[in-house]
Amino acid sequence: MGLSGAYFDLLELLDRQETLDPGDFLARLQSAYRTGRITYLGGMIASARLRPHNIHDSHRRNSLHLARSLNRRAAFEQIASLLPGLQPVELKAWQRSANRDHRIVGYPLPGRQSCLLVELNATPERLSAWRRAHDRDMLSLGTLLNARLARASTDAQLEAARARPLTRRERETLAWIAAGKSYWETAVILGISERTIRHFMANAREKLDVVNNAQAVAEAVWRGLIPRLVEPNFRD
Repeated sequence: MGLSGAYFDLLELLDRQETLDPGDFLARLQSAYRTGRITYLGGMIASARLRPHNIHDSHRRNSLHLARSLNRRAAFEQIASLLPGLQPVELKAWQRSANRDHRIVGYPLPGRQSCLLVELNATPERLSAWRRAHDRDMLSLGTLLNARLARASTDAQLEAARARPLTRRERETLAWIAAGKSYWETAVILGISERTIRHFMANAREKLDVVNNAQAVAEAVWRGLIPRLVEPNFRD
C-alpha cells in the first residue's frame, strides 16, 4: 500500500474509537493522501432520484446543499451507475470549475449502496499514478468506514423501529403496493376502503421517514418489514 504509516494510523483510528466522527476521519484521510475534498455517500436510487441516508464530508459542508448538488443530472447519472459497481471509476465533475485538472474518483463500497467520492487536482498522468498507489487503500479504508457507519445506522433504525413499529395492516398494505397493486386493488384484496389504504400508506411513509411510496417500499424491503404474501396467516 502506498502510505503504509498513514494507512495503519487510520486503520487504528477506525478500530479503537468507540464513537467515530466521520467528518474528522475523512479530513484525516484527505490530509494523509493529499487529496481534495472527500465525501462519503450512502443512499439509494428511487424514482429517478438519489435518496441519501448518510452524507459525510471532509470539509463538513452543509449536507442539504451537498445532497442537492448530487441530484443534478450529471451527478445523478454517474452515481447511479457507480453505486452498484465493483471497481473505482473516474467521474466527470458536475460542478463548474475553471480548473481543468479538477477530477473526482468514485469508490463503490460493499453492502448497502454507498461510495467514497474523492476529489483531486491532477493531470491525467498524475491521477493515474496516484490511483495505482492508493486505490487499494481508499477501497479498504472506505469499506471499514462503511461498516462502522452501517452498524451505527442499523442501531439507530432499530431504535426508531421499536419506538414506532409498523402495524400488521400497514405492512400488509406495503406488501401489496410493492407487488404492483393500486390503492383500489389493495382495498379490495384486504376488504377495507381505499381511504383506509391511503391512511395506512401515509402512516407507513411517516414512520419510515420517506416521502413517497417507492421509497417506503424500498426502505421496508431493506429493513425486512414486508410479509410474504403467500403466507395466509401472517401475524405481527
